[in-house]
Amino acid sequence: MGHLLDQMLEKIAFSEADRLYVLGDLIDRGPDPAGVLDLAMERKNIIALKGNHEDAFVDWYDTVPDKIHNRYYYNTYDFLMDSRRTRERLPEYVEFMRKMPLYKKLRIDGECWLLAHACTEEVLSFWKRKERMLWSTEMIDRGKGIPGYHSVVGHVPAFTIRGNTNRPAKIWHSEDGWLTDIDCGAAFPAFGGRLGCLCLETGEEYYVADAEILTT
Repeated sequence: MGHLLDQMLEKIAFSEADRLYVLGDLIDRGPDPAGVLDLAMERKNIIALKGNHEDAFVDWYDTVPDKIHNRYYYNTYDFLMDSRRTRERLPEYVEFMRKMPLYKKLRIDGECWLLAHACTEEVLSFWKRKERMLWSTEMIDRGKGIPGYHSVVGHVPAFTIRGNTNRPAKIWHSEDGWLTDIDCGAAFPAFGGRLGCLCLETGEEYYVADAEILTT
């Protein structure tokens, strides 16, 4: 999805004065994992949080000796091995994914914001269990956030949330106003998926999609 990320950066007029948080799952399903990783690695004001896909890829890479006969279950490894440049950079990509932070806490205009791939409740927990931050859908299932904290998550494509029938996909906000799902399912254009971006200061929403998807 490197081309969509490029389009988004152009659409929001992304500059050195800005900061972009990407909530994980930069790899898998899309045809250009290297393009997305390159952007995240090269732009210091792009902060990429770890998603379950990065965590799974690193675990597979570290624990599977025979990568030819025990293939990674998505296409990322094959794409990264497909050219000399990305093949040589593979250890760098893995190390970058290994070191991705699990969450981010922000204060904007006196308001508290919690960012994580799947669940922000663990950000406030003493134990900060990685599995819940990367996999738990409990907050989305309940449709409620944490009072007093603006939570932004991904992991669950917004068009799969019960009662959300928006096509093309739109950023989802809970009724209580404390929870936002930024994942608009860019890897699923057949279902109206596209790439979404939310400005935390103004609440403005931005979208880009493949040409065949009707956008607003």
